[in-house]
Formats: sequence, C-alpha cells, structure tokens
Amino acid sequence: MTEGTFTFNLPCQVMHLNSEQPGKALMVVWLHGGVHDRKIHSFFTHPNHYDNCAADDSIVNYLMIHGIKSVVLFPMCHRADKQECVAWRDVYDDVNVMIEDYVSKGLIDEKRIYLAGSSDGGRGTWDFVAEHPERFAAAIAMSCSEARMSHIPVYFYNTRDEEDCSALVGQLREQGGNIPEYEYHAEYKHGGDAACCTTSMLDRFFSVTK
Repeated sequence: MTEGTFTFNLPCQVMHLNSEQPGKALMVVWLHGGVHDRKIHSFFTHPNHYDNCAADDSIVNYLMIHGIKSVVLFPMCHRADKQECVAWRDVYDDVNVMIEDYVSKGLIDEKRIYLAGSSDGGRGTWDFVAEHPERFAAAIAMSCSEARMSHIPVYFYNTRDEEDCSALVGQLREQGGNIPEYEYHAEYKHGGDAACCTTSMLDRFFSVTK
C-alpha cells in the first residue's frame, strides 16, 4: 500500500492498494460525513472526517486482504472560494476532475469506479448516482434517510437514528430504482450500519461492473 496527499481541486487523501498487481486498478470514492455542521472544513483538523463510520476501513481492508489493485480517494467537501458550508453535490465537478485524471492516464478501469458514503456522505452518494449515473458502477449509502431514483445498484443501510426507509425503497423499486439491498437496523446507532460491510456483502458489491 502506498498512501499520500495530492493536490487536486479539493484536498484529498489517496491510497494505492496492491499496486504490484498487473493491469488497471479499480477505484473507490469515499464521501465523508459531517458536512452540514462545519462552516469551514479544515484538512488539518479533520483530514478525512471519519466521524461516524468505520465502513471505509472495512472497504480498504477488504481490498488489501483480497489483493485487489485499487485506488481509494477520500476527497474533502470543501471549496476554497467559499466561506460557507457546501454540500457534496456542489463539488461533484471537482471530484470528477480527480477521477478523470486517473481515467485519462489509463490507471484505472473505467467500468469499475465505485462510490460509498455515510451520513452526509450517504446523502451525497444518492445525489451523485441520481445525477451522474454514467460515472459509477455501484454505490453504498449508509446512515441517511434520503433515497433517490438510481439506475445503478445502490446498497442502502440505515439505523435507528434515521427513519425506516422501507416504504420509500419499495416505491423506488416499483418505479425501476436499482436498490438490490436495503436494511434498516434499529439496533445500530448512527454510523453503526458500517457493520453491514461484511466480506460477503463486499463480494457482491465489487462483483458489479458497468
């Protein structure tokens, strides 16, 4: 594994996993939580915003243990030209610059770009896949009450701190929404649904390609 901080349009931590493996890498983009309650995000005091969820660790460990060549991006929801809080949907173009940089250099498999996020990052995940489905193969949204129409698979989990979205998921599925898995966990607190990121779940998730 190599790890470092690189300068894109947004502050971003980058992990290169199993770089010695041949071929192109898959990519995972992780959207952090804690967006709405910080006026300005500090890259130094909250470098990755791992506030509410351990799912990012589960994903990274899965990729490392399985020897999967991967690039994992941890962008920060921040705009240097704005002093107020911004939402993930406000920085999609900046995130896409990062993705496109790897695509244009032939470093990643464009059919295996995945998205995941928790809390505000879960809401951002729904925004990204609803508005830019052509970019991602599949997504994971956790610890949020919002679900949107999606034409790519979104694996959706939430907890007692959010509302049970079973009825909404049912409506979206009837309309053609692609939500292969939804689980409401009343026994988990906010972010606790990271426990859903098991080996078997990630096997299913990463088997999806464009």
